[in-house]
Amino acid sequence: MGAPVAGNTAPLAGAVRAGGDRAGLLPGGAAPRPAPQRLRRLAGQARPYLRIAARAVRRRPPVVTVVLVVTIIATFVRLEQGLQLPADRFIAGAFSGHAITSGNFGVLLTSTLLTRDVFMVASICVSLLVAMGGYEVIAGHTRALLLAVFAAAAGPLSVVTGLGLLSGLGSHWALTRMDTLDIGASAIVAASSGAIAGIARYRKLTAGLVLFLLGGLLVHHQLADWEHVLIFPWGYLAGRLFSRAPLPREAGRRGRPRRVAWYGIAAVLLSGCSVVASASALPAGQVYRSASGAILSRPRILDTTYPSPAMHGSRQVIVLLPPGYGEGPRQRYPVVVFLHGDPSTPQALMQLGHLEADEAAPGTAPFIGIVPDGNGPVVQSSWWVDIPRQHLGTSVAVDLRHWVRGHYRTDGSYSYAGFSSGALGAAYLPLLDPLPVHAVCGLSGFYQGTRIPPLRRDAAAQRAAGPILNAAREPGLTFLSYGRRDGTSRAQTRAYAAALRAAGKQVRITTEPGGHDWSVWRAAFRQCLGAIVPAGGRGPVGGP
Repeated sequence: MGAPVAGNTAPLAGAVRAGGDRAGLLPGGAAPRPAPQRLRRLAGQARPYLRIAARAVRRRPPVVTVVLVVTIIATFVRLEQGLQLPADRFIAGAFSGHAITSGNFGVLLTSTLLTRDVFMVASICVSLLVAMGGYEVIAGHTRALLLAVFAAAAGPLSVVTGLGLLSGLGSHWALTRMDTLDIGASAIVAASSGAIAGIARYRKLTAGLVLFLLGGLLVHHQLADWEHVLIFPWGYLAGRLFSRAPLPREAGRRGRPRRVAWYGIAAVLLSGCSVVASASALPAGQVYRSASGAILSRPRILDTTYPSPAMHGSRQVIVLLPPGYGEGPRQRYPVVVFLHGDPSTPQALMQLGHLEADEAAPGTAPFIGIVPDGNGPVVQSSWWVDIPRQHLGTSVAVDLRHWVRGHYRTDGSYSYAGFSSGALGAAYLPLLDPLPVHAVCGLSGFYQGTRIPPLRRDAAAQRAAGPILNAAREPGLTFLSYGRRDGTSRAQTRAYAAALRAAGKQVRITTEPGGHDWSVWRAAFRQCLGAIVPAGGRGPVGGP
């Protein structure tokens, strides 16, 4: 036996430990489990659960989920252009608070079936197969169908109810969110996830799903994220109340092909019916024809920006091009600038005003529609007027018109049309526009300078901006309309019309049943267009 080594042995011991660590030894001589072995161990632990899941899917395939997924994919394939959902389809079929309050409940269906692009199609469909499909396998086809219908309706409606209550309490933020457009079946995913959590009753799973939903709300601030937070508890409650349904008895080897065949036939038939229903709810669109009967391309909606030196940056604008715009390179068109009220957005005006349909309305010539954003970065409720800190009126009257003339084939006819505070803007902007303005359409407007909130403390600015006091400087043609139950607009419209007539202007006034709402403005917009861009009048003309 060798003698013990004298002296300090700590460095040697440290080297041995270091070498042992590098060699993969643990204290006590045990070797760590390599990563591939750990993965194999996890796979082995998960294999029984995967077998149980596969057996459950064989006994009860998620037919309802598959039908919904097929319908969403078929809807996108039928409507897409360049692997994107066209802007006009998005605006017409998306859900918004004001669409519901206007009675357009069809958006609850159309917004569920619509997807924006290929990535959204893939993510929504995978999420549905996992969440709704999992719940259907556990709870049964009927419960999954009822939960999907409930979520698609209750999610958006609960958000509208909350925003409506906040709006009633004076929240301007809630009013502006009523115009937010949203599409997708994510409310069904959230409800199904909640139902699975309610059935599993596993705290970590529930906490993880709740954190995921709250994270989406903090990151995106989208209307759909509010739906998720509100609908998840309802799904959780459904899972707790109805629990799981017993699985059918597993068929023998001879019975399995027959069961699979029946489920396949049911899925195909239901998918066909669902796709037909989708085509009915979201039709391919009407056929547009020229005066000679030739088929024209559909109106195009472009969501873009224009440079605005007055606002020191770029501003959002939606452009509506008439049918056949790309087929007649020598044809020029009149321009109508549409101004939304407060609070509102260009998207809401496009959706609720049915401007695309107005392009083909009888008695109206094709026109280029321009829908700018009237929400200012400094003062959101701009009312389209200039103030020292924000020259939004000049941005629309000067910068936007210059941009439109340089980008689109216009015939020189330029008009303004607006509702509520947008009607004031339609009468005010010609006072700033250095070029001639053909006509003005004011629907349920306020035409006294003292009624302009951004100018309440500036008497001189009120006098300069008030259309009644500046009637002599207005265009030669004005169309006015108001609801018969709208007392304030009625009085100011009549006063404005009297001032215009005294100045020698041509004025036309109509009234509509209703108050200060879209039931008045939708019909009045169509009459307005027939008056300022009539078919056979100042329609498209030839040009170089």
